[in-house]
Amino acid sequence: MKIKTDGIWISNEREKQTVKDLTECILASGYSVKTQNADNFGYPYEFTKGSTQLNCRLVDTVNYTDITITDNYNGVPTLGVYSVLPEFWGQWHFDPVYVDRPSTHGFNCFMARERGERDRLFAKLRKKKLLEYGLVSYLDKKYDTVNAHGTLEQCIIDSNVSMVMETYTLDSQIVFSEKLFRVLQLPRPWLLYCSPNSINLLQQYGFDVLADYCDIDYDKITNHWKRMDSLVDQLKTFINKQYTSTDYMRFKQAAKHNQELLAMYLARWPLKLAEIKHKIRLS
Repeated sequence: MKIKTDGIWISNEREKQTVKDLTECILASGYSVKTQNADNFGYPYEFTKGSTQLNCRLVDTVNYTDITITDNYNGVPTLGVYSVLPEFWGQWHFDPVYVDRPSTHGFNCFMARERGERDRLFAKLRKKKLLEYGLVSYLDKKYDTVNAHGTLEQCIIDSNVSMVMETYTLDSQIVFSEKLFRVLQLPRPWLLYCSPNSINLLQQYGFDVLADYCDIDYDKITNHWKRMDSLVDQLKTFINKQYTSTDYMRFKQAAKHNQELLAMYLARWPLKLAEIKHKIRLS
């Protein structure tokens, strides 16, 4: 699987610029660097000023401190949080490129680095003999039927459903990445393995999650392994789906809505960034 080659990776440069802007503002406001390494594009992400600690981390988990600048959604009320949501999500707005044609495969699932939940899912797909119906990559296990088929966008279009394995699966913190926002902007149903109540959060911010095609009750299951079992059970129901022209029109409607919503968030991002910088200067 060729990674970071599809159009959504325009977000990388947007994210780097945001991290740079925020870092420069933090340092100009009198903070000193506490932690800096190869993470966070090489920029520092933990700072101090007197007795105040400020942490700034995007598209990754964050340690909450006196002041926290983050795109994480925390289900537990926390003081001192400067949230960049939902406008920051606009960085993932892109125009997918693909050949518009009927689905030919049961599902797709893209995985790269080794993680415990990915090991568990891959083992389940193999045990239930579902791998043969999917376009699946798990690069750590040297398994890949994706690269020979085409781009990630095309694999999604050629599948009845996408199984999205987000990077972080936490009890109360929700962290999204390009994995989710890629499928949100493509006209096919999807299932999401992420933190509990992730789908609910997306609905609160106006996204069309195609709940008329996917049973989103799995989103309420707090036990991670039971939630995965529920997702795999639902995945099986998509294997032999035959979509109609009406179905494909509905999928396009959802993708268009989500693209337009992300475009709106992207347009609003400069104002949100200015507000965050203002708060930093006053801190």
